Amino acid sequence: MTAPEWVESEAGWSPASPHQYTHLTTLSEAAARFIAEAQAGKRVDLGIDPLDEQMRGISAGHLALIVGYSHSGKTLVALHAIRHNVDRRVLWYPPDEPAVLVLTKLASAMWGVPARELENRVRDADPWALQVLGHTIEAFPNLLIMDRPLTPKALNQAYTEACAHWGDEPDLVVVDYLDLLQVGERSGSKAEYVKAFTTEHVVPTIVLHQTSRSAGSRGQRMGIDSGNFGGETVAMFQIGVWRKRNALMHELGELMARTTTSPWVAHRCAELQHDLEVHRYTITVNLNKNKRPGGGLVDEVDMEVQLDTGVLSPLFGGLPSQLRRLRVVSDDAYHRYDTGEGSW
Repeated sequence: MTAPEWVESEAGWSPASPHQYTHLTTLSEAAARFIAEAQAGKRVDLGIDPLDEQMRGISAGHLALIVGYSHSGKTLVALHAIRHNVDRRVLWYPPDEPAVLVLTKLASAMWGVPARELENRVRDADPWALQVLGHTIEAFPNLLIMDRPLTPKALNQAYTEACAHWGDEPDLVVVDYLDLLQVGERSGSKAEYVKAFTTEHVVPTIVLHQTSRSAGSRGQRMGIDSGNFGGETVAMFQIGVWRKRNALMHELGELMARTTTSPWVAHRCAELQHDLEVHRYTITVNLNKNKRPGGGLVDEVDMEVQLDTGVLSPLFGGLPSQLRRLRVVSDDAYHRYDTGEGSW
């Protein structure tokens, strides 16, 4: 069988309808995918600029892992990416979170209203709260949620139903999280299954993975081996997520447990207490695996978390905006700031 011919058009040269094999990919087919992807803008960004600059988007058929310890902020990063891609067709598999909870988180983040307050106002049939829900639905017209147990059969059936609903393939698949996939005994086997699914459907995929207690506790920086589960080998990208607050609390606890103190210990405790105050409001992300040609790694990026809504934003100036507001009030400086006599 001869290789596909290249044809010339106004846009230049491109492969002419390459033959699709079951297991093989010719360079002509690869070129066709590359050209279509590059020209159609199909790659999916996370909405975190330093990482997006190096990743240059998650491509069709590529797997991005978001890895972190329990309660480190993995789902916050996934929600941030979904909110950054409201115009995309997104199929989200959160089997441990009902769709109602997903809607609540999105509405809270979009409208800046604490989830507890939103729930209370919906319970009381507050017209504003009901309007918030309606506007949130309108803002995510292409988001579909599969919140059932994550078996291979359900994974594929939900994908088929989503394609029928949209009349097209998803632009992004998100699985939250890997160990809830009911296939194989090891996390590595589960990751290999998701990779095969991603490749078969040629869809950009984000998968969240929770590290073991020993690998991810105490808030240490996440590296490529932090997951230590084998699945990182099949990923195009690996994003680490951690809370610096946890590492600071651990170090402070060890210092305060000492029977003797010194000026250095007292100084270090003061530093840790200040940093704890700052990082109460942050999560930190890095890019510790990047197979994109010409792309680099990103050491760490601190992101501010709005504690009442879960919204992520860049940390400007070294101090979270929430902490700045507290300090203005606690220092009795609000009047000076409000009249222009002081500043943050």
